[in-house]
Amino acid sequence: MKKHAFILFIMLSFFTIHQAVAQKKQFTYTVEINNTPENVWNALMDYSSFKLWDNNIVDVRCPEELKKRQSCQVISESGQIYDVEIFEIVENESYTLRYDLPTGTLYMQRELSLKTPLELTETVWYRGISQKTFERYKGENYEESIKQKLEGFKNYMEDQRGNGK
Repeated sequence: MKKHAFILFIMLSFFTIHQAVAQKKQFTYTVEINNTPENVWNALMDYSSFKLWDNNIVDVRCPEELKKRQSCQVISESGQIYDVEIFEIVENESYTLRYDLPTGTLYMQRELSLKTPLELTETVWYRGISQKTFERYKGENYEESIKQKLEGFKNYMEDQRGNGK
């Protein structure tokens, strides 16, 4: 009987720890944007403008026509160069990027919701990476960096609207 109780205890402990770890593997943030869906989507697909609203990006190099399974290079503020793959794209709705870190894979999805007001949501998740490794590459407060990035995009879109674009 003690043996069964011990095994049950181990299984419950594993399940509890697994649930806690799984919850830390995804980050989501949403902003409301006062602009047209077409303008927002076009800005999201204009990789040359990323450096204007994402403080962590120096440059993005992609082929002119963006499509699924296509690779791009992102140069970060720290000087690191990431090969990023367009994992999935749903025209005028969302795209998902994927890139490899030494011990796993990071995914980033940007989704445009046609609600009123218009919403842009970024969801980032990782697989095969420990939380410690993820934090080494992305920092300990990654949720805050997502928030800053999307708020930067929102401000960029407001500036574009004010400039008549």
